[in-house]
Order: sequence, then C-alpha cells, then structure tokens
Amino acid sequence: MIREGAMKHTKRIVKNGLMGLIAVLFAAGTVACSSTSESAPASSNAPAGDSQAASNSGGDTPKPGGVLKLARAQDVSNLDPIVPGDNMSIWTLLLMYDQLVRVSPDGNGLEPALATEWKVSDDGKTYTFTLRKGVKFHDGSPMTAADVKFSLDRARGKESSWSWIYTGIDSVEATGDDVVTIKTKTPYAPLLSSLALFSSSIVSEKAVKDKGKDFLSSNEMGTGPFRLAEWQRGQKVALAKNPDYWQQGKPYLDGVELVQVPEDTTRMLQLRAGEIDIASNVPFNSLEELKTDPNLNVMAVQQSRIDVLTINNTREPFQDVKVRQAINYAIDKDAIIKNVLLGNGEAATSYLPKMKFFNDQLKGYKYDLDKAKQLMAESSKPNGFKTSLLISSGNETERQIGVIVKEQLAAIGIDLDIQLMEPGAADEAINAMKYDLASTYFTTDIIDPDELTSFEVVSTGGTNSYHTGYKNPKVDELSDKAREELDESKRKEMYFEIQRLVSEDAPFVFLYYKPATYAVQSYVKGFQVMSTGNYRLEDVWLTK
Repeated sequence: MIREGAMKHTKRIVKNGLMGLIAVLFAAGTVACSSTSESAPASSNAPAGDSQAASNSGGDTPKPGGVLKLARAQDVSNLDPIVPGDNMSIWTLLLMYDQLVRVSPDGNGLEPALATEWKVSDDGKTYTFTLRKGVKFHDGSPMTAADVKFSLDRARGKESSWSWIYTGIDSVEATGDDVVTIKTKTPYAPLLSSLALFSSSIVSEKAVKDKGKDFLSSNEMGTGPFRLAEWQRGQKVALAKNPDYWQQGKPYLDGVELVQVPEDTTRMLQLRAGEIDIASNVPFNSLEELKTDPNLNVMAVQQSRIDVLTINNTREPFQDVKVRQAINYAIDKDAIIKNVLLGNGEAATSYLPKMKFFNDQLKGYKYDLDKAKQLMAESSKPNGFKTSLLISSGNETERQIGVIVKEQLAAIGIDLDIQLMEPGAADEAINAMKYDLASTYFTTDIIDPDELTSFEVVSTGGTNSYHTGYKNPKVDELSDKAREELDESKRKEMYFEIQRLVSEDAPFVFLYYKPATYAVQSYVKGFQVMSTGNYRLEDVWLTK
C-alpha cells in the first residue's frame, strides 16, 4: 500500500538555476546512488496459477532447489495480516498466506485461490464460496471452513487496522465442510476484490487461540507457498518452502531471504558482487549501465502506483486550500521526471494511479508559477511562511526531489527545511501526523479503486485520509455510494467525480506515476512484478 515509505508530456522550461543544481548533484556523485470493477464472473472454475507470465523465464524448464536472496530497502513491521499498511510487510505476507481469491497475474481480474468457485445471489447480497480440498496450514493441520470464518471475522473486527474495508459485510458463516457463505448488508461492489486483500488472509484459528492474539505479530500460520523460518529484525526475513502447498510442484525454491539493505549504493554494490540475486529500487540513472551487464536482467515494470507529497491539512497554513493549490502549481513535476527520474515517469493528475476508473480527463496541476504566486497572494499567508519536508534517509531520489522542491517553493515565499529520518521512523511520524509535508507513495493491493480511495481520501476510511486530516463530506458520501452501486458505468461516474473533487482540494502534492525498477541476476527465472507491486516467488527458480 505505501512506501517500503503512457502519455508523453511536453518539455517545460526549468527555472533558472535548476539545471545547474542538478549538474552539481551529478558531478558530486550523489545521483549515481539514487534510490529509492469486479471483473470476475459470478461463478468461476478456472485453476489458479496456470497463467504465469514471468518476464524473465527464458523458456527454461523450472528447476527445483536453491535459496533466492532479494534485497529491499526496509524491514517488515508486523506479520499479522490484519495490522500492517507498509508494502514490505504486505508483500511478505502474500508469500506466506493465501486468500479466497487473488488478483490475476495481468492485474485486470480475479482468480481462484483457496476458493475454487463462487456464486452470487440474484440480489447481489449473498456470496457462496466452495473451498479447495486438501489444503494444509504450515503445521500440517487441515484448513477448514471454520478457519475462513474466523479469519474474515477477525479481519473485520475491532482489533483490525483494516476493518473499514469490510463494512459492507453483514455475516460470514461456515455453511458446510467446504462451503463459506458471506452475506452483505447491501449490494457491495468491491467485495470480491476486498477478499483478495492481504488482510483477508486465512489464518489458523487454533494457532491464534492456543498461542494468543499477539502470536501472529512475529510468527505466522498460513497456507501459502512459503513458511516463516526466521525474522532477524533489521536484517532479513528468511522463508522456507512449504512442502504441502496446494499448487502441485510449487514453489520451486527451497527458500527465500528478503534482505534489508537501506542504502541504494550498498544494494547496487551487492548486486554487482553477486551477493544478492535480485535488487529492488534500482536508481533510474543506473538502469542503462546495468543493462550492459550480460549477467543481469533489468526491469522497469509499470504498476498501479502514485508518488506524492502528503500535506498535513490540520496544520496552519495548510488548512487553506489556496496554499495547497499554490504549492501544487509551484512544483514542476515534469522537471523532476526529466532530471531525477531521467524521463521514467509521468506527471500525476489524480490521487489514483492508472487503474480501474482512473479519471483521464483531469488536467492536474501543471507548472504555473504565475498562478502559484496569485494563489499565495490571495491566501492566508501572502508573505509566505517556513515549513518542513520529511524524507527518508538513504533514499537519494527523495533527497534530490527535496532539493528541487525547496528551490521551487522559495519562488512563492515558502522557506522549506528538509528533514531526513530513517524510513521506519519516517512512517511512524507520518502515522502520528507529526509532520508538515512528507514524501511517500501509494500502490493498490487490489483491482478495485475502493481500497485506495478509502485509504487516501475518505476521512472515515481508517487512516484519516492517510494521516493528512483531509475531509470532504461529498467525497465520503460518494465513496459510500460507489461501494453499493453494481452498475459499472454509474460507479465510474462516481469515482470520476471523487477524483475531480480531490484534485480541486489538493490534499497532496500530486507528483508522478513511475515504474518499479529491479535488477535480476540472469540465472533467476520466472520473476515477475505484478501491477499491484508484489511478486509470486513460488513461480521463481534458479539455473545456477
């Protein structure tokens, strides 16, 4: 969901001094280490896992064995599926747990997982799921319909950080040995997508009840392709193959090590030295050089992601919409994309990434310094003010953007102080709303816009509009109505209107959409990054 923390736009004139500043950054060597719809049918019998679309399979026959080392910038925060909101935890959980349904590899639909099929009643309020037979938890005990009921009731319960995603559910019942029935209060359009969410992971009821509610915070008991072997906090998460996994023959790997390497430079050095098999968050200015290495496969994968600067709407003067709009007009996103991302991105126009119901009619905030100055003159702070931008230490991309933003906001009288903070601490500060501006990003975990809408811009969505304090009653109302609307065209209209309202309110600085970058050793096969940002490592094998 959040951080670890297409159309071509015409070139814009960069303000005086910016190109010189970027040149200095390159000369100093700092840039070289930059960082960091329910379309599913009412009933489905398609087998899961048969539509693998690995980007570097190379046509080789899968080979069992070996341990894959994947370097990431951050550690996980919590292993209980109903708790975390950070991507490192989410993507790790999806390797250890299964859900009733899951996003298809192309990111455009849903496919069976622990449920082999499902049927929806004519009134759209009763969903009946048939469970896959013979599925076992990692301790060897069988998964039952009772476990599914327990898990989903837990996910929508008061101790869940994600209970807001399930507000449309009225009841979950085990109505047979391998049958689960979910009833909704009203027709509930995003239900199937919500059941594919990581927080809908099926856990062992016995394990939780026997070992206590806090057991899953640092342990796991799922049915996924890998089980937890060891969690060395701040260093790595080690996973071992689940020999009883329901997808016969998978995973191919004996294990996985998710290694924490916060510094971009260190990650690249370890990759070139062969100490790791996959490096995430490859700096854009390193991509072309890495492509010349015959031992590496370099990937720039389009994903449903938007990078933003969040604004604490509860602090003065950010309660003033004209101040927020002025900041958006004063920041030249195209210059950032050109000089920091080296052209690998597109200026953002909505709080949604390019996914289902994305409003492609929005113009967004194109760089307009005169407009920004006019809005500041009309605002509560016509003479400017001093504020701060929180960014993660070790993330050179964010640092470079911070330097550019600082210079550009100075042109409208805003004195910006850049605050560096360790990534985990930065997330904590954002969650506690102890910041003015902060650099972060969002990715969707499901194919429906309901999750990101509730997470980012709905005041009652569970995160206080992602810790910005933004509240627009019309946005909240439309979000509720969109959940209950089964007509796709009407839902689209509602989400278009939500995006228009949010754009006008400018609770964030809408920065850009960019691809996910990975460098993969050539002996790693079957590695694919999905549009939701995660990866199915059960499909990966090694040829070395």
